[in-house]
Amino acid sequence: MDRSTEARDTARPPAPALRVALVSGSDAAARSQVSRMIAGVPAEDAPTSDITDETEDSGEFALVLAERVLAAAHAGATGRTVIELDAEADVMEVGFVLETELEGRRNEGPPAELHDLVTVARVRDVHRWLLSAAPAPAVDFVTAESLASQLEFATVVVLADAADVSPEQLRSTVGLVQRLNPDAAVVTSVATARQPTGWPGGRGCARRIGRRMGWTRALAEPALPAASWNGVDVLVFRDPRPFHPDRLFDAVRHRLVPGQVGRIARSRGLVQLATRPDHHGSWRSAGDTVSLDPTGIGSWDPDAPVGQEMVFFGEHLDREEIIAALHACLLTDDELLAGPTIWRRYGDPFPAWPLHHDH
Repeated sequence: MDRSTEARDTARPPAPALRVALVSGSDAAARSQVSRMIAGVPAEDAPTSDITDETEDSGEFALVLAERVLAAAHAGATGRTVIELDAEADVMEVGFVLETELEGRRNEGPPAELHDLVTVARVRDVHRWLLSAAPAPAVDFVTAESLASQLEFATVVVLADAADVSPEQLRSTVGLVQRLNPDAAVVTSVATARQPTGWPGGRGCARRIGRRMGWTRALAEPALPAASWNGVDVLVFRDPRPFHPDRLFDAVRHRLVPGQVGRIARSRGLVQLATRPDHHGSWRSAGDTVSLDPTGIGSWDPDAPVGQEMVFFGEHLDREEIIAALHACLLTDDELLAGPTIWRRYGDPFPAWPLHHDH
C-alpha cells in the first residue's frame, strides 16, 4: 500500500452508528406516545420491547436486547431506533448492561450505541409518591423507587401532564428533577418531545449519568448550593461513626417523617451499621419507603467512605432536626469503645444481607 492510499484510508469517516433511545415510565399510554414522537412513526408502529417476553431479569433482557440491536446494525440499520421499556424494567440495569455490551463489541462490525435515556413521568405521580406530605395511599416500594430511579437515570425527562397541573406542582417537580439529575433536559410538553439537537444524549450516556447523579455530585462537590432550588432543598450528612441499627430503624419510622423534618422526597447514600461493620450498605429512600441493601464495598476498601455519607432531597427540610435525628442514631463514645464484637450483639431490625464470601 502506498502512502497516498494509506492516508485516504486513515481519513475515511467512521461508519454511521445505530443509535438507541430507551424510553421508560410507568404510564404506558404516555410512554408510547413519547416513543412514537421520538421515532417519528404512526401510532400503530410504536416501538416496544416487552421484558416479560423472554426474561423477567433486566440484566438478561439487556443482553438479549444488545444482540437484537447489533444484528440490526450488522444488517445495515443506521440512524435512531427507539426501544420502549415496560414499567417493570430496571432502566439503570438495562442501560448499563446494554451500553457495556454495545461498547465491548464495537469493533465487530457496524457500530451501535446507547444514545438517549428518556423518562416519561407525570407530575401528579411525582407528587403522589415523592413530594406529598400526606402518606401515599399504599406503601409501594417498587412504584416509588422505580419512579425516583427513572428520574435520576435519564438524559431527558418528559413531564406528560405538565399542562394539566398547578404552577406550584410543576415548579416543585421540575425542581426535584433538577436536584436529582442536574444534567437532564426537562421537557414539559409531549407534543414537543422530538429529538432536538440540544438533548444531552450521546455515546457513553449511561456511564456519564451514573457519575453525575445529583446525590453523587452533592457528595463530591462541597460547594454545590444547598439553598432551595424551585422549592427543593438538599442536605448532606457525613459522620465516621457507625449507626446503631435499632435507633436508625426507630428514627426512620418516627423522626425522619414529614411532620418532624419536612418532606424527604428522596435520599441516597452509603451507610455502615455497627452490627455489619465489614461492609457498607446502599441507602435509598423514595417518598415513604426506605431500603438498605448490601454493596460490594468492604470497610477495608481504600475507596470506601468512613462511616456515613448520605444525601437528602425534599421540600421545607428542617436541616437541624434531620442532622439531630441522625446524630442520635450514631454510636456513643462508650459504644464505640466497646468494639465490633459487642456491636454485633445489638438489635438489628433491618433485613439480613446475603453472606459475603471474600477470597
